[in-house]
Amino acid sequence: MSVIENNYILSAFLILLWVITLIWYQHKNKNFDAGSFIIVMYIVYAVFSIMTINDDSIPQLTNYEPLTLFPYLYLYTMMMIALTPAIYQHTNPTDRIDYPKTNILRIIAFIIIVVAILNLPGIVSDFRNGLMSIFTDAEAGKKAYMEQIDNASNVGGAIRNLPAILFNSFSDIGIFLLFYFMTAILFNSFSDIGIFLSFYFMTMSKKNYKIIYGLLFANVINLIMPIMRGQRSGVALAFLTIICGYFLFKQYLSQKLNTIIKKIGIVFIVIITLPVAAITISRFGSEKAGVATFINWYIGQGNIYFNNHALDDNGLRYGDRTLNLFKRLVDSKTSMNYVERRETYSKLKINDEVFSTFVGDFTIDFGPFFAVIIFIVFNFFVIYSFQRNKTNNNKIKLHQLLLLYFTVCISAQGGMYLFSYSDTRNLNIIVLALLYYYLKYHEALLEKFPLKKQNK
Repeated sequence: MSVIENNYILSAFLILLWVITLIWYQHKNKNFDAGSFIIVMYIVYAVFSIMTINDDSIPQLTNYEPLTLFPYLYLYTMMMIALTPAIYQHTNPTDRIDYPKTNILRIIAFIIIVVAILNLPGIVSDFRNGLMSIFTDAEAGKKAYMEQIDNASNVGGAIRNLPAILFNSFSDIGIFLLFYFMTAILFNSFSDIGIFLSFYFMTMSKKNYKIIYGLLFANVINLIMPIMRGQRSGVALAFLTIICGYFLFKQYLSQKLNTIIKKIGIVFIVIITLPVAAITISRFGSEKAGVATFINWYIGQGNIYFNNHALDDNGLRYGDRTLNLFKRLVDSKTSMNYVERRETYSKLKINDEVFSTFVGDFTIDFGPFFAVIIFIVFNFFVIYSFQRNKTNNNKIKLHQLLLLYFTVCISAQGGMYLFSYSDTRNLNIIVLALLYYYLKYHEALLEKFPLKKQNK
């Protein structure tokens, strides 16, 4: 059997695995939810993998090694472990949310909206040079992207030099700079929670439209900002998160609201596709291989690079990417951005310059064995949380829904890409964890020490 035939057979095998999984998943429950969407996207990625695996028109990118069976079996197993919480919820559905009696969610929503507004002047000033130029200048998207690469060596420095920033904050300029950088950090740290809260407030019978519209505005800002920088990945990740969030909350929304969201969603997809397509053409339109070839490579590379190198990458990063911020707190030598990391681990066959899925990020950081342990332990904790706090009235507690949201975000964002909560986005994990434990123990305290109003 030739290498080409072998590659096609194994690529088709991966597609078949996910198609069978989707059939099995929908047989358990016909409701198309977040897990269904993720599995469909895995099928899409596998299809693009088979389209690019033997394409030699861009040899500088598609110089893949022959595929082997075991890495795909490992990848499938790990992705299924990561989907366990979604599968559990799918087979044990709920139709109502147990709304927590707290104002913290409104306060967080207010913070997200204010920070989004504070980012608006910069977006408006960059509108012509950023978004509009993408449609008028064939090189604009490429220039914006290259500018971000040139500035990458400075990324993360604000956190490493936090003591210096705090010291300088005693001066007027220092206070201004601290506030400026904190708005960006806050917005990025709360971006996923903003999407979560948008759908959460929509499920309420008495809707606070000011908060809902404000959060929708923040989500639009979250989509626009990557476009200004010529980054397709940021747009794709935000869009996948919004779609996943919708399918997670769909069963708790009214039928009328579901219909409205679907119609608006279709229009919004078309609107967002235009600048993303413009960026793609700007970056790859002049290449001889053509834009379609690069799209196939961009979407399909994750599975292939995982198969080739993720289980044996000529070394480990020891958590340098997936737990970067936590590691930097205890080890000052930890790389503060991907430029430093690629220099430090230059002996690796692949690093984060290519996609290897979120599973690949963990195997390259910790090795195949410890990656399995991490996945099993974490998802066991999630399932245990569901079973321990299971209600008898077909309701789901909000802290459980938040934990489920986090797990589906990992799978949805990382199926094609990498572990999206890595590097400084470890802050998102901290924010999500703090909110999760607050909601969980706040509710537990109310059950033991109910407010007088609840005794009426």
